[in-house]
Amino acid sequence: MKRWDQGRVAHIIPTSSHARFLIKVSVTEALTATPYLAVNERKIAGSQRGPSGRFWRFDVEGLEPATQYELRLFDAGGAPLCDPWPLRTFPRPDAAAERLRILAYTCPGGFDGPPFQGKTFWLDMDARRALLARGLSFEPDVVISNGDQIYWDLKTVLNKPFAKYFQEQVWPQFGDPLDVGVPMLHPRNIATFTAVCDYQIAGLYGASLRSIPSFFLTDDHDLFENDEFTAGIASLPPDTYGTLGAEQTQDLYYPEFLPDANRPAWLPGGDKAWTAPGCNFTFGTLRYGTLLEVVLYDCRRYVNYKGNQATIIPKWAEDWLLSRTLAEDTAQFIHAPSLPFAYSSGKLGDWYPDLLDAESGQLVLYEAKPGWQRGWLHQHQRLIGALAAQKQRAPLLVQGDFHASGAGAVHRSGELKFDRHVHVVTGGTLASGDIAFPSCFRGVDSKPSQLIGMDEVLAPTEKNGFSIIDVTPEKISIRMFAWRPPESVEAIAHLEPMLVYEVAR
Repeated sequence: MKRWDQGRVAHIIPTSSHARFLIKVSVTEALTATPYLAVNERKIAGSQRGPSGRFWRFDVEGLEPATQYELRLFDAGGAPLCDPWPLRTFPRPDAAAERLRILAYTCPGGFDGPPFQGKTFWLDMDARRALLARGLSFEPDVVISNGDQIYWDLKTVLNKPFAKYFQEQVWPQFGDPLDVGVPMLHPRNIATFTAVCDYQIAGLYGASLRSIPSFFLTDDHDLFENDEFTAGIASLPPDTYGTLGAEQTQDLYYPEFLPDANRPAWLPGGDKAWTAPGCNFTFGTLRYGTLLEVVLYDCRRYVNYKGNQATIIPKWAEDWLLSRTLAEDTAQFIHAPSLPFAYSSGKLGDWYPDLLDAESGQLVLYEAKPGWQRGWLHQHQRLIGALAAQKQRAPLLVQGDFHASGAGAVHRSGELKFDRHVHVVTGGTLASGDIAFPSCFRGVDSKPSQLIGMDEVLAPTEKNGFSIIDVTPEKISIRMFAWRPPESVEAIAHLEPMLVYEVAR
């Protein structure tokens, strides 16, 4: 078979609905005139993203459901930029579908660097690509990449013991330090900003996702900080430079969420002039006929500190999630939040008040967690309560952020007790290194919050990995894969699941 020629394309990441494609493309050298995408016989002009001429968006509307199209990318003169490739639309929302396969993971970002005191921050890029390739070898229909597409923390690196290491050994590899006083696309920042994102996003994916509709969520590190609340810094809600950084990363590199008839257009994240019409960059829907709906939601960007009335996601977004959860108009349904349910590692941004006690090394509830808001737990209870209240479907969360793999069933959340247990899966962290795992960075093993009653099938396991999720009308089967150095990179190509977790409808 002829090898697919990537040509002058640096990366391609598409998403799809039953009637529309949205595709982000970057090229290795700037184009001075608008390229176009041929979709079967239609020609779609690119929309330039950013000022450099390297980044382009292709928005293709009016497509037929459940149809495979041939896509061809050309420069303005008609010369191909890469080989043709196929991409398929989803079934109509009211059409029956028998199966869907999802590749899911979290935390794919980060960069290679020399060890710090003998430990790595992120997984070597060759190993990361090998894990991705193993996941793709199962021929998934869609990809869900749940948060932390980028790691390039700024203020929250400078208050750490490794600040000098980053300033001297990491940051200079990618250019001048970022100036947080101006946006990422400002002339003072754009070369460094795109070098960072090229390495972590285009450098990981290339064109490997070109035929796989992909759903990319954002989390705290996509806002260019770690989630922290100390005497010296409160990183959430994000500063303007972090918000703009996340928006501009997405605008250039990965698609927003396409419109859905059951997701209100007025939700936060759908109000930016730069997004494609009707799209949202923080709250999304994967709707696959009457088989499956997945609701995807960023839990960092809109957090507030209003005490008992505090929320992690805006009330409008919560109302949408509750409505979709209780509608039960698909055979299967999944919540995909960027902030994990059930588990805690004692950090500020948890739903829960568990705090690491420095003397005992344990998570405790008898000490107040600085910055934590009781209203966050109230919102958590409303969401998990709605999940458990479904009458026809098994409640399931497949979540991001967590630097581990784990699975189990929640039977109690605070004062709430569930006859219908809520299944919780942390699907695997693609790129975490030694220091990123909680046992090293926070000095504590992640575990269920003390407010949670959970039957653990797989306790949080600090390895790199991903999940293959097979959805049918009768059940959801989740195969969880895990690997970590010093295991050989060559072994990844033959990796088998460490757990198969099945959720019957």
